[in-house]
Amino acid sequence: MNICYINNLFFPYSVGGAEEVVFDLVKNEIKSGNEVVVISWQPWYGWNSWQPKLSIEAEGIKIYRFWVPNIFSYKNLGKHGFLTKLVWHFFDIFNFWSAHIIKSILIKEKSTVVNTHNLMGIGFGVPRLIQKLKIKHLHTVHDVQLIEPSGILSWNHQTDNIWQKIYQRLIRQKMGTPDEIIFLSEFMKDFYLRRNFFKNSLIKIDSPELFCLSEKNSSHSKIFLFVGSLVKPKGVEILLKAWDKVTDGELRLVGDGNLRKEVENWAKGKNNVKIYGRLTRSELVEIYKKSDVLIFPSICIENRPNVIVEAMQFGLNVIAADTGGVKELITDKNKFVLIEPGNVEQLVEKIKAAL
Repeated sequence: MNICYINNLFFPYSVGGAEEVVFDLVKNEIKSGNEVVVISWQPWYGWNSWQPKLSIEAEGIKIYRFWVPNIFSYKNLGKHGFLTKLVWHFFDIFNFWSAHIIKSILIKEKSTVVNTHNLMGIGFGVPRLIQKLKIKHLHTVHDVQLIEPSGILSWNHQTDNIWQKIYQRLIRQKMGTPDEIIFLSEFMKDFYLRRNFFKNSLIKIDSPELFCLSEKNSSHSKIFLFVGSLVKPKGVEILLKAWDKVTDGELRLVGDGNLRKEVENWAKGKNNVKIYGRLTRSELVEIYKKSDVLIFPSICIENRPNVIVEAMQFGLNVIAADTGGVKELITDKNKFVLIEPGNVEQLVEKIKAAL
């Protein structure tokens, strides 16, 4: 079977859990003996950047990268204002040139199955293209970016505004009818089906394996861990306020984002706080092994946070905001407590209880 994975970002340009999920899927398919190719974005390096470049990268993965024609790269989206973003999204939704490039790769590789993931930044012309080529099309939903272009909605979001309704109507049309839609949580499935997405596609739920790779048996003072983007929607400011009221234990923060400088300034003079920035996969594994409790204070809608799955696999207890599909990760095999998103006092209480 010739399988193609398409995601806007891929190692080493990963920024979130979606890229980690795709990376693991690709490795598993290769181990199963399938022919696998990945299509993803690459940075601008000159006028030939838009031409797909084939390379064999980490873990023997065959990957085509190209700079997606637009007014600027997807990774720079957060640096621009509303009107500039609006123009960028227009080109992204109607990016026929990107679809043309991907079409040539799919034909060349004779792909029989295409699994698309996050398409923002690589073009929403891709789904209809795959379907016109009569290639089996699977699409995996990672977040709310088909409803809200920023990919971020408040944890208690209920009613879509007029712009979100216009946007999702366009995206419903561009997505067409994939053969299978793979959701990572029941919450996200219901979230999209309520908005009339994927009415004629086969719906599947991909549940994670919540196994434990190692047990914790530490006598040191408890080490609490945050892994994720240092941005407001991920609840970083909530965590800082809560930790100001904690006197014991150690806090480690792994990640980067627009609040990095603010976090570093806050941490000055605090001997029980360590900031690591963005780490490689092997470096993060070592942090997991030496930590006791993951804190996941998100205040936006979450799907199935990969960081929680990973933390539990390394034997960490979890304190997490009850948002989106997070509660679906609770089993009788893990020590998992929920808090109301944004509730500083509840977070302080749970941290102290874990000490």
